[in-house]
Amino acid sequence: MRILLTNDDGYDSQGLHAVADLFKDEHEICVVAPDSQKSGFSHSITLKPNVFSCREVFGYGYKVFAVGGSPVDCVKSALSVLFKDPDLVISGINNGENLGSDIMYSGTVSAATDAVHLGKRALALSLDKKGATRNDFDLCARFVKDNFNALIGAELPSKTFLNINFPNGTPVGVKVVKMNTQITFIDLYKRGDNEMLIPDGDRDYGELNGDNDEYFCKAGYITITPLTVDRTDHSALEKLKKGKFVL
Repeated sequence: MRILLTNDDGYDSQGLHAVADLFKDEHEICVVAPDSQKSGFSHSITLKPNVFSCREVFGYGYKVFAVGGSPVDCVKSALSVLFKDPDLVISGINNGENLGSDIMYSGTVSAATDAVHLGKRALALSLDKKGATRNDFDLCARFVKDNFNALIGAELPSKTFLNINFPNGTPVGVKVVKMNTQITFIDLYKRGDNEMLIPDGDRDYGELNGDNDEYFCKAGYITITPLTVDRTDHSALEKLKKGKFVL
């Protein structure tokens, strides 16, 4: 199988290479990832006439490209130039969780989103542990390998992929759950000197409701959430169709 790996932490991320090193003997691996930290870039892309750099990095035992664009730029450039026709795109393992509202901002999740939008199977992987070690990432990668057939063989609708989050510590189980829609990351900004604005957000979990990714991952579970490119609210769509509009 041809597997494209990417992320938003950078081409030299321990989490990314934990997956690549574990899969390289059985699969054809290619890494196309940002040349620097690109967390929070969401689904941003580089538009012409702008350009970005791309250089091959040697010494990994598989092809690695460091790209000057966003995580989504990495996917698009891989599929069009650097590593055409992969069977699977794996984004991550991210250094930090991508749960609930994080999904809207995550470059890791957006790279997987773009991959399925372009017709590829994809997984987004994240670890809810700041400052994780290579051993932490290796354990997460092992879960993916041990459950590989179940994860990529799931009969998902078109343009749907799996967002998988690993807890901080030894997992107590696996939960397939929906995305949390509570606001747990409080986006605050404050004024600085010289007409500057300073992001000053922080977490506030309060009382998390159950039956969602954030609740169960914080409780020690590996969470698996199917996400889709289609952002249509289908219940609202049907209600609006009954409305009367005038020109």
